[in-house]
Amino acid sequence: MSQGMWDRLERRIPAVADRVMRRYVDGSPHYQGVVTEHLHRYMAHSCREGFRLYIRMVRELREPHDEELRPFRERAHARGAEGLPAAHFMEAYHLCAEELWYELTQVADGELPPEAGAVLLRWVRHVTREALDAHQQEFQAARSEECEARRATVRALVAGERAGESATRFGIRLADSYAVLALRFATDASESIGDALGRRLAGRRKVHRLSEELLRAFGEAAGDADLLTALDPDGGLVLVPSDPGREDHGPQAARAALRRLQQATGVDTTAGFAHAGDHAGIPAAAAQARRLLPLAAAPGEVAVLGDHLFAYHLRHESEAVPQLRSLVERLRTEPDLLATVGAYFASDFNRRRTAQQLHVHPNTIDNRLSRVDALTGVNPRTTQGLLVLGAALGVGGPEHCDA
Repeated sequence: MSQGMWDRLERRIPAVADRVMRRYVDGSPHYQGVVTEHLHRYMAHSCREGFRLYIRMVRELREPHDEELRPFRERAHARGAEGLPAAHFMEAYHLCAEELWYELTQVADGELPPEAGAVLLRWVRHVTREALDAHQQEFQAARSEECEARRATVRALVAGERAGESATRFGIRLADSYAVLALRFATDASESIGDALGRRLAGRRKVHRLSEELLRAFGEAAGDADLLTALDPDGGLVLVPSDPGREDHGPQAARAALRRLQQATGVDTTAGFAHAGDHAGIPAAAAQARRLLPLAAAPGEVAVLGDHLFAYHLRHESEAVPQLRSLVERLRTEPDLLATVGAYFASDFNRRRTAQQLHVHPNTIDNRLSRVDALTGVNPRTTQGLLVLGAALGVGGPEHCDA
């Protein structure tokens, strides 16, 4: 092997590093063909150190030492913290390998040593593995910090606290008004199998997938402000930037977003919706959305106050609520009675339509209504009895009203 060849290659290292930077900025939308001072200081240095490491490896026919790989880990930590995508980071190293190989063919005069290519491949493997691991650790940490900052911003706004300073520090753009969605997610099968770690990872993947789809679904609605989410595997809150002049459009947009969310993820989702005209109104809107959430029974349903006035009013706790719930629990012991009462209300107390819906004779409906009276002490044939049963079904939730 000619030591002179490696000496010639080492002398050309600065020029090779310059070519790598030029190709990188020409192909990157972030730099638009301009080699910045930042690249001269950091990227060029990494290229030169990487090329010298390759020459040492091929001259001494050995693998790199851990200390020799440390600079690449440090650079990767820094780029990950800045938020540089891994694909762009790896592109730079692949360009290094291409330009280094091209330069090697020029200085070799057609007599490349047989080990040159194999060592270059090992160099790429070592450097990119160390760099990518470090980059991923830092990138995930930065992303986790950003997600937690968004959750903290949601918590502050919902608690009625000032969130502007914290949002500015993390680059979060706040809107003047928000539509508030309280979401409930159905449990995915992967969340109930395997060990505790597997179930936890499944929950995190689910939240990540849902968060990404929510960003897509509400992207246009968010405009110049950021969508804010605080989600767990079973649900959470979403603050959607809104136009104060188009509050009525909010529920319609939310229903369309939930349909898109379910189609993309396969996760059944329900929601409670309320609107906050300004930041001061967010705590009340969040409380209202959460109280509306149990009233959304079917997947994809968005419960809005105007559609559930009676049931929403009844869901406020009072001394009467436990007794009203007990009436539903008694009816649950005989499912045909609960189904009959639900169908009776759904048909506006028309016994014939109720019988048709349940595929029984009208006399069967009469018999069942009498059994309801005997079981609960509430007569469904009287106005007072209907009011009490309606209140009981409202407190028990919409699922108890289904025939």
